[in-house]
This record gives sequence, structure tokens and C-alpha cells, in this order.
Amino acid sequence: MTIVKIYRNKRNEHKFLEIHNDGHFHNAIRQFMKWDNGVKNFTGDGKLHRWRKANLMELLADYSLVNA
Repeated sequence: MTIVKIYRNKRNEHKFLEIHNDGHFHNAIRQFMKWDNGVKNFTGDGKLHRWRKANLMELLADYSLVNA
């Protein structure tokens, strides 16, 4: 069962991370920008990319959980 969590950047309220955890310690991430008018733009190629836990924890220091 995949668990999806959404995190918001502390310095830029429009920048978000979408983190997919498959339940087997694999995390896949994609970043997007969401605007007040409802527009959602994926940055980069818009695909999920796997990250190691140590790198992910360092990245999440700048983000706060919005939706679990």
C-alpha cells in the first residue's frame, strides 16, 4: 500500500514535495508548484524519483508536513 505525503517549503509557500512511500522503505519524490488560482505545475520532468533516506531527511529540514 502506497502512502502519499505532501510537504510545503517553509520559505516559499508555493513549493511542495509529494513523497510516495511503498511500505518497503522506498521513497519516491516529485516537486511541484501550486498557485492560489488552482494551477499546479510539476518542476523538472514531473516523474517520481527515488531518494535515499539520509538525503531525504536533509531535504525535509526545509519543509513542513501539510497532508498525510
